[in-house]
Parts: sequence; C-alpha cells; structure tokens
Amino acid sequence: MVVSTLKRMTIVRDADEFAKRQQALDGRIAPLMQRQPGFVSREMRRDGDDGAMVEITTWQTPDDCRNYLRNGGAAMVATMLDAFFPTAPYPNGNWVRENVEQ
Repeated sequence: MVVSTLKRMTIVRDADEFAKRQQALDGRIAPLMQRQPGFVSREMRRDGDDGAMVEITTWQTPDDCRNYLRNGGAAMVATMLDAFFPTAPYPNGNWVRENVEQ
C-alpha cells in the first residue's frame, strides 16, 4: 500500500464553507478516483483554522500511485481542488505531496 498526502493552503478559512465545498467536490471526484487502477481510498480534511487542506489517497502499489500522479488523474483532481478551494496567494500557496509506502 502507498499513502499519498497532499497539503496546501487555500483561501477558504470558514469551517462551514469548507464543509459545504468539500461535499460538492467529493461528489465530482469520487467517480474519477474509482476509475483509477489500484485506487483504495481518498480522504480530505481541514487542518487547522488557517486554510490548510489535506488530501490523503491510498493505492495498492507504488506503480498505481505513480500512474495516478503521472498520467493525468492527479492533474484533473488538482484542477477540481483549485476550483472549489482556490490556492492561497504567494507565498502561502505551496502544494506539497509526500508518498509513503506501508
């Protein structure tokens, strides 16, 4: 199994607004993720009150995760994420991804 964690700051800081947008986004992303080979699960949460967002995806193998990241799946999801949760302005808008094999 591989766990891929994406962290970034958004301009959405209100918890209720975050939850509302997350619910709408999850409905759009779920079908796309379920079509990805080796996909196991996806979780997204708010991390603190400063607009931090964390998305965690789990994959069966390192190759499954790598294919998602390199073959367009992750780019499509990132486009949706940024539409629902716009990235915070520079210098706070960094996207950081970490993959850990378990």
